[in-house]
Amino acid sequence: MFDNIKLEKSMKRLQNGDASAFDIIYEQTHRMVYYIIYPIVKRHELAEEVMQNVYINVYEKIYQYKSQNSPKAWIAMIARNLAINEYNRNKKEINLDIDTMDFIDNKTKEETTPLIDLAHDNLENDEFIIVMLCVCEGYKRREVADILGLSTSGVTWKLKKALNKLKQLTKGGALNEIK
Repeated sequence: MFDNIKLEKSMKRLQNGDASAFDIIYEQTHRMVYYIIYPIVKRHELAEEVMQNVYINVYEKIYQYKSQNSPKAWIAMIARNLAINEYNRNKKEINLDIDTMDFIDNKTKEETTPLIDLAHDNLENDEFIIVMLCVCEGYKRREVADILGLSTSGVTWKLKKALNKLKQLTKGGALNEIK
């Protein structure tokens, strides 16, 4: 709860022209933003690029933020919209040379972990985001519900379903095959 209050105060400070508040906003939200963007754009380096654009938008459009909204939900909406725009733009442009595909695959695999890869490859996008935010980042289900615009019971159900999928995959040795 303290982090939410601190984040809300930082949003107001940034609205009032205190640029130093931006660091706090970034620190409290960057992992959440990455977990929202990554399953949409599906490439680490592109996710980082979109992340930069998210924070440029946050900084430039802070005047549009209304304090009755959740700061995390507002930032998540920006992240999701920019990621979808980037995905749509790239799906029209992607032409890869087969010789460079191995290089690209090896580079992105080094920057993720087997468990994140397993989750990303086997869960629906919303399940992946929920697992990353609830399990890896320690967000409460109610906070994730706010961020994603879902009910708390919907987040709970999807989290349970996703964790059961991952449990079945790791029992079946899928995680051992990745190592």
